[in-house]
Amino acid sequence: MAERKTGTVVHKELITPGLMRFRLAPEGESQFPDYEAGQYIALRRDDCKLTRKTGVGQDGKSIYEPEYDPWGRQTVGPVTHFYSIASAPFDTREHGWLEFVVALEDGVHGLPGRLSEALFGMGQETGCELTYHNRIAGDFTLDTRVQDAQSVLMVGTGTGVAPFVSMVKELAARSDGSDGRRYTLVHTNRTALELAYQDALFEIEAAGRFDFMYVPTISRPAQDVAIDERIGQGRASNVVRHIYGLPTAEEDKQTNAKSDVSRVAAELALTRLVHPVLPRHVHVSDLRERVAPVSSVLLTCGNPASLADLRSTAARREIRFELEEW
Repeated sequence: MAERKTGTVVHKELITPGLMRFRLAPEGESQFPDYEAGQYIALRRDDCKLTRKTGVGQDGKSIYEPEYDPWGRQTVGPVTHFYSIASAPFDTREHGWLEFVVALEDGVHGLPGRLSEALFGMGQETGCELTYHNRIAGDFTLDTRVQDAQSVLMVGTGTGVAPFVSMVKELAARSDGSDGRRYTLVHTNRTALELAYQDALFEIEAAGRFDFMYVPTISRPAQDVAIDERIGQGRASNVVRHIYGLPTAEEDKQTNAKSDVSRVAAELALTRLVHPVLPRHVHVSDLRERVAPVSSVLLTCGNPASLADLRSTAARREIRFELEEW
């Protein structure tokens, strides 16, 4: 087992009330192990409100409820969780820290708990120390997963964008475009604020150091909020379906409904559908050619329900599919 060390959070940024970005410096004068973009590390806090998993929601996310002691108090103890690293290896070599983007998990009745609540609560009063296992692991890397593909379609939902941010930043730092590959990132979150890395990714795209296209979309557009025209709409799975000329998941369910109950459910889902719309400067025909199935690999990380649909789309269009799994 890897040695446990205690690092210090040297930067913490609340992007929204439920989304945070932070940087972790290593213990004392030590350094983090070398790593490749796309890998992960185990983080731990000992002051977490403990919960137990009770099921999985319709969105594919795990459902938790508080764990209580015999006196009715929620128990507190250690929780360890793996987090993909959002910083690029060159960041860590230059500055020493690792960067992470974390969402606040909701438990039963919307009550928070587990490690994410402890991370969000870090501050002057509760301390900014964070335990980490001094080992960085995982094979969700470009060297391992891309192989001979000439086009790489990366699909990151929510905080699942983290490994792709690391990959894109590292490519921008070291690339002169000589590998000849096309890299496309479809990045989806609920709102524009939650896209988190959009400014940095737009800058990398504009710099043109390698063949990179950034396609951000939001799944919950507000009617009264002006949206940047560079940002599209729709869930990542439906955006990818749109790119490959397939109907949305909701439309598929309506077409394939076999009973009155399933038809009613499908029609209700359709009324709530945010139709996939690409950013104004991105043309679907150009994008479809860019990520042609015969020469592409689809890499994805994020929401489990979205990942299942992306796997289905990849199978229908005979695209090699690679999933981040810890």
